Amino acid sequence: MRPSPKNIESPFNIEDVFFSKTDAHGKIIYGNRVFYNIAKYSPKELRGKPHNIIRHPDIPRAVFYYLWDFIKHNKPFAGYVKNMAKDGSYYWVFAIVFPIIEHGKKSGYLSVRIKPTTKFFPIARELYHELQTIEQQEGMEISKKVLLQKIKDLGFTSYEEFMITALLEEFRSKEHYFQLSIDPDKLADIPRLKHIYEMAKVIEHIYSALKNRLYFFIDLGNELEKKFRDIFEITDELSLIALNSSVESHKIGSIGASFAVVSNEIKKDAERIGKHIVVLRKNTQKLYGLIQNTILHLLSLNIEIFAILYYLKETIEYDSCNEGECIDKLEDFVKVLQSSTMEVTKESNILKNHIEETLLFINKIERLIKELHYIQINGLIEASKLEDIKFTIIFQQVQNLVENTNKTLEEIAPSMNTALKYICDIEENIKEVDLYLKHLL
Repeated sequence: MRPSPKNIESPFNIEDVFFSKTDAHGKIIYGNRVFYNIAKYSPKELRGKPHNIIRHPDIPRAVFYYLWDFIKHNKPFAGYVKNMAKDGSYYWVFAIVFPIIEHGKKSGYLSVRIKPTTKFFPIARELYHELQTIEQQEGMEISKKVLLQKIKDLGFTSYEEFMITALLEEFRSKEHYFQLSIDPDKLADIPRLKHIYEMAKVIEHIYSALKNRLYFFIDLGNELEKKFRDIFEITDELSLIALNSSVESHKIGSIGASFAVVSNEIKKDAERIGKHIVVLRKNTQKLYGLIQNTILHLLSLNIEIFAILYYLKETIEYDSCNEGECIDKLEDFVKVLQSSTMEVTKESNILKNHIEETLLFINKIERLIKELHYIQINGLIEASKLEDIKFTIIFQQVQNLVENTNKTLEEIAPSMNTALKYICDIEENIKEVDLYLKHLL
């Protein structure tokens, strides 16, 4: 029988981390010491029970829709969750759920939960309260739409972007607490666990080198979104300038014939640039998604190796350590880690190809912008002959557009080339990690 909710918190510390594993149907197989202590259940009471036994009724179903949608597609999910302990008390966590893949099939899920402490936590708490009211009155479908709209109102394009940002901030804010080490004396009599710990620390060191790459890709996504937005406005501005030039040339009759030619050339360039920009727009939308996926899986790698170290430390320092049972559980962590390394390798390769393709389109646009520059110079020369201030202003507008676009394109290319270099670094680091993973257990 489920307990009745109480407005009493089941407290835990910022350095406490929960783990639990469920089977593919969501039934609990095991948890760690922190999980049982805070949930106030014994391992025996929870084994084989649906994980929703600890779900608090205050959590809107729309949140769990996104959870199942992500893990159904073998992607990690992260989000704020309110749980309920055996006595009805509540505790909030930031949960990261990883699918466990064995022989190409999903065999279960591994959940890592930490204490939520960032600015996103009160936002989520307030939003959940609103969504819960909406679900009771209008149903889950309306609640899902409101959730997505509220996230967009916060400046995010999707739940995934919000999720990744919150995940990054929650772990970044706790890095100090997550620097783990184990007293060598406690490892002396358990050589196999000592070996696993030493290998895990080496992998952790490799991943720490990837953190700067991770932050670079976060900044890259934001930078490209802003700069490409500027480039996408080019076509409309050029078309307007060409129209103004054409109108003015018709006003002055045969004297404006040369301007009519120039206007037509601007129009042609605008159309050609427009075609490239249509393709570039589609390409960059994919690019943003690939960058988001790369960030998510790089974050996952850091969380997963931390989870291995935390579980080792907790088992050795607090629990009566059964080496065989401990290694069986560690296998689950390693499977998740191996899945993430495979995903990073796959995503980084696709991202690399996409960046190279995007650079090709940028080069094509650069060539057309150069042509536009020559057209603009000819236009200014013709305007000076007629001493017509209207045409001078029009072609100065073209000049400003050319200069601003060139500046934006010149700023994008180095970042994209740096991204290609960093992707190669990531691929090398992942290869190194793969070697250690083969000898971890």
